[in-house]
Amino acid sequence: MEDFRPATLDEIVGQGATIARLRRILTAVQNGLVAPPHLLFHGPPGVGKTAAARAFAREALGEYFESCFNELKAFDDRSAAAILSMISQSERPPPDGGPFRVQFIDEVEALAPDAQLNLRPAMEREGGWSVYILSCNELHGISKAIQSRVTLLEFVPVEPAEMRQLLAVAVAKTPFRLDSAVIDSIVEQAHGIPREAIKLLLEEGGSRTSAG
Repeated sequence: MEDFRPATLDEIVGQGATIARLRRILTAVQNGLVAPPHLLFHGPPGVGKTAAARAFAREALGEYFESCFNELKAFDDRSAAAILSMISQSERPPPDGGPFRVQFIDEVEALAPDAQLNLRPAMEREGGWSVYILSCNELHGISKAIQSRVTLLEFVPVEPAEMRQLLAVAVAKTPFRLDSAVIDSIVEQAHGIPREAIKLLLEEGGSRTSAG
């Protein structure tokens, strides 16, 4: 699946307005016009939120991405102590002369209330060394205090025409040859979720290769 994950903002399909807004923020940051804002990506699973967070950080940090990007995945330790550890790191100057750190927390709505409470003051400190990018599937799980301290960016299910474009690019990376009827079926079953479409593509292509 990693081979099919978008690596740049331009490779993310079906999120035109959101990516355009991210691009404007990125340009302003790179030109020194604004300080990097904290961001909160919200939308259903599998539509590109994590890919967008990594791509934005990669472009914002450039050569410092590996040393200045820190990610708390959905299956990592997400206790209040883990968040305090991340906050402690975020308050230190970035290594290697990097411009700032990017702290990405996936599925932030799954954090315990006390962990969210610990996160809030770190996001409101002036002159900090870190930008927080948060991702969630449901906004109602995020405290109003955190929502008020971030720029909200919505990710939506992908339209069928754009999903077909995504699948055409994905198929080109495989040995599979699937006709338009199969692609249409995958688009219908995926319900606008790129990750689901790629899973269905690999299942369908793999089964046909085995049968062939």
